[in-house]
Amino acid sequence: MKHPSDPQPRTLRELSRQKSLRLLGNVGIGRIAFISRAMPAIRLVSHIVNGDHLLIGCLYEPEIAAILGPRGTSMIVYQANLVDPATHLGWNVVVSGRAALMADPVVLARVGPQLDGWKGGRADLVLRIQPELVTGLHVGQYIEGSR
Repeated sequence: MKHPSDPQPRTLRELSRQKSLRLLGNVGIGRIAFISRAMPAIRLVSHIVNGDHLLIGCLYEPEIAAILGPRGTSMIVYQANLVDPATHLGWNVVVSGRAALMADPVVLARVGPQLDGWKGGRADLVLRIQPELVTGLHVGQYIEGSR
């Protein structure tokens, strides 16, 4: 695989679940994707990895509150990446899983400040995602003899 401005070939490799979740801990911003009014919706949100869960902080929006559904959980997709704008090298991680509203006041007091909204201000909603499917890809520079 080559990038048009780079004569060097690149490597594309799949990342393990553990490595993918570890990489999510290196960035604090990503995107949630969900269905709202029968259409795809995507929102930029903050996140932290908390044990084997992903905690998402976001501002209150009726569309986001509605994804939790009548039973309190809904399937959503979360995506985050870190890509160098000059070289286009980096990684991408996608997490699919059930989201539920985090209501534990002890956990909220501990993690709330880490989930402040990317626009500034406190996160109104904290969602807890139990990852069911985790996929990750890494694009790197090919080094002769590294195969």
